[in-house]
Amino acid sequence: MLFANDPRIVALEAELTRVRLEFEKALDSIPEAKLHRAPEGRWSPSQLVWHLAKVERGVARMIERLDGTLPATATVPPGPSMAKVVTLLDHVPFTDRSRKLEAPEAIRPPAEIDLVAERARLADGRAQLFGAIRAAGPRLSLMRHDHPFFGSFDGWQWVLMIARHEERHLLQLHEVVAQTA
Repeated sequence: MLFANDPRIVALEAELTRVRLEFEKALDSIPEAKLHRAPEGRWSPSQLVWHLAKVERGVARMIERLDGTLPATATVPPGPSMAKVVTLLDHVPFTDRSRKLEAPEAIRPPAEIDLVAERARLADGRAQLFGAIRAAGPRLSLMRHDHPFFGSFDGWQWVLMIARHEERHLLQLHEVVAQTA
């Protein structure tokens, strides 16, 4: 059963799309000469795209895996209300750029990036995530997994985390471009 019409899924997809469009617009405005460059110790715009694709695809796979472990007869709690689904992480400082968060090794980008391929991976990851959440629907309430910095999230929060994570890196993208000669 697909839950593409669940208003909470629709709201999350709209929020993810809003943030992605902002990121893509910012990325498209960067001069070619700056796409693969960054100040020492920072990620380039192309590396940010690699990282975002890696994280999003990982979360999509996690949701698929967790959904597959849920018993068919599991009692599903009501989950967040429509009014709150896009505010579930408002208390988490994702966009606080004053705090440096060191990405785990597995999601740190390599030095050389094929930006065209990574943008395609980013789009594929979004399609995979949308497929996973449409398949899981209300069962997102039953999913739990720890975030490396912010504690345990349910499935709804993990989906929203992708948007907030991308917003954080959109801010970083602006910083890197401004600091790159």
